[in-house]
Amino acid sequence: MSSTSEIDMEEADAVHHRILEMQARRPIHVDLVVMSEVDREQSYDDDNKHLANHGGRRNLSSDAQAVLAVGSPSSSTRSTATTTPRNDKSSSPAKSNGVSTGGTNGEHEEESFGFDIVFFRRFYRLHGLLFLSCTSLSTLLFAFLISICLLQEYIVYRVGLIASGFYKVLADRDVSGFQTQTYTSLGIILAVAFTKSTNQYVQKVLTVTWRQLLCKAVHRLYFADIRYYQLNVLDKSIDNPDQRMTQDIDKFCTTYCEILPKLIISPFVISYYCYQAYDRSGWQGPLGCFCFFFVSTIVNKIIMTPIVQYVVKQEQCEGNFRFIHMLVRVNSESIAFLNASGIEADKTNESLDKLIQTQHRLYFRQFFLNFSVNMFDYLGSIFSYLMLAIPIFSGRYDDLTPAELSAVISQNSFVLIYLIYTFSSLVDTSGKFTDIAGVVHRISQLIEKLNALGDFWNDLFPDDYDQRTASSLELYGEWSNRRRDAGRDGDDSLDDKAKRNSHSSRLLPAIMLKDVTFSPPMCEKPLIVNLTMSFSAGESILIIGHSGYGKSSLLRILRGLWPHTEGTIRKFYPPGPQGVLYCPQKPYLTIGTLRDQACFPLKSGCSSAQEDNLIIHYLSLLKLKSLLERVGGLDVVVSWNLLDSLSPGEMQRLSFVRIFFHRPLIAILDEATSALPLEMESLIYLECQRLGITTISVGHRASLRQFHDKLLTIARNGGWTLEPIVPI
Repeated sequence: MSSTSEIDMEEADAVHHRILEMQARRPIHVDLVVMSEVDREQSYDDDNKHLANHGGRRNLSSDAQAVLAVGSPSSSTRSTATTTPRNDKSSSPAKSNGVSTGGTNGEHEEESFGFDIVFFRRFYRLHGLLFLSCTSLSTLLFAFLISICLLQEYIVYRVGLIASGFYKVLADRDVSGFQTQTYTSLGIILAVAFTKSTNQYVQKVLTVTWRQLLCKAVHRLYFADIRYYQLNVLDKSIDNPDQRMTQDIDKFCTTYCEILPKLIISPFVISYYCYQAYDRSGWQGPLGCFCFFFVSTIVNKIIMTPIVQYVVKQEQCEGNFRFIHMLVRVNSESIAFLNASGIEADKTNESLDKLIQTQHRLYFRQFFLNFSVNMFDYLGSIFSYLMLAIPIFSGRYDDLTPAELSAVISQNSFVLIYLIYTFSSLVDTSGKFTDIAGVVHRISQLIEKLNALGDFWNDLFPDDYDQRTASSLELYGEWSNRRRDAGRDGDDSLDDKAKRNSHSSRLLPAIMLKDVTFSPPMCEKPLIVNLTMSFSAGESILIIGHSGYGKSSLLRILRGLWPHTEGTIRKFYPPGPQGVLYCPQKPYLTIGTLRDQACFPLKSGCSSAQEDNLIIHYLSLLKLKSLLERVGGLDVVVSWNLLDSLSPGEMQRLSFVRIFFHRPLIAILDEATSALPLEMESLIYLECQRLGITTISVGHRASLRQFHDKLLTIARNGGWTLEPIVPI
């Protein structure tokens, strides 16, 4: 069969080379085995002999474990075989195959929240993420903020003395002094306005800086390996991780940035005003203020401790309520087809009722805290005059004139009121501390769970996480050589490629399975038992079986999304555009342009005429030219509304634009053409063959058999058969 492509294959190869170079510049984290051709040939021969002896069920040769040093003689690569030992009778598959690391059966154990040692330990760890070093931007911003706050406190002190100055000049009828006092007061007011505005601006900048640091730290854990998948799909012990990474982190950074400067400068302010109060009213003034603060703190601590639990519950209910609205938004068309608005409204209102009920309980308990805070706030103003009355009635200022006494009263009242105000400000933070405590627990729970998932998966797939044995360029060279040896470059006919394949090299294993048994996470019943086979470049395989027998689950095992109970899995190429590209049953469209859709999972980078022609060619080939016209070009950001309006068939065709653009060694397709007509399906598989893309397909259509070499049939109770497909 001759090629009917309208685009120059040399041009396509040039674009593909750019894609691989772009991937090579990116740090990779892959499970890779580099074997010598002799070892691989021996492994292949042994497998074929075993296949002939066992009628389609073959064990892997031990020679396939050989590993070739890459680069210099001193450098070496390790085999990334993922091996799970067989369970003994004392350990159930559910335990060995479980994913949840906290709670029972994936449920998170009930945890109490409060101001205890757990809170302070978690708070300390989060604090370390905000201040990375002494010279980091957040540290410098915070130091500048503290300096501004101290300067502001000094200017506020001068503002507090303005009234006493006016009392003095007005009582003495001093016109010249009045003018001087007026000009001085205006300058002080301008200074305090400037410092306060600067304080607020720096505080907001520090807030967003903290949020960026904390969000990126959590994102590093969340997007490491496949922890986002484990957390959202396999492990349900953490509710609403999206809310914790967005709303909770924002609330923590905003509130903490408001109260932290107060906590830092309050000791200095209190010390200074205590000295001033002692100098002006004796020891009774500062002692009374300390007693006032101590009593108010104890009362508020007793009241606010139980509130933390309800703050955490409210945040959880808020996340659930928002999640239901998100589901309606994403699935609005399906809901409309099913005319299910009534039941969705009931479920949404039920979630709302739970949220409102939790808020009522929270606000009822906050009533007593607010009552205590407000009471002590207003008691502070009266208490200052009680302390001021002691030196006046004791005759300490009997020698002063009325004008001088009024000025002294004004100064002393300001000192005592501001001292009590500083204490009251610390008391007022108790309400904000309850909010901080709630989100600190929720954010820390998320971080702890992500770390636990990483440790759990490292134990389960140690080599998948530790393997860093080949550089990107070595990987690219190995990948390119194998495509060249398999006859996949150049604008040749399929017959020419088949001839070159038969003479140049044998089929190259990409994934090998030996006695692999697996079951769904947290389930004891196995889906497939003792599966032994290999997926090789140049040998397309069709996987069939009834629904629920484990076809898609097998793909999850191959990708490493699920653990396997027994057996060994060895991977010789990384997942992604370099080697094995997966196309899930539900196509994923990322945010961005049509170019981003084609280049995904790589960044699009700088465009070129060759790349544009290649993408437009595949859009036209798959009858998506109208989509390009609707969007307005390759580099126009596509709105969510347009993506939601795409039909399942359009989404599947767009996912194949991505596959054709990258030209992976192997494409694993899970019902990838189920929404397409037979003519389009045939066109897609013929294009895969023309581009030298080996396909491993899950499907039910009989029309798929003509494009595959072997048939893997998955039966019930873990059975399976592997047989060649005889061309008709």
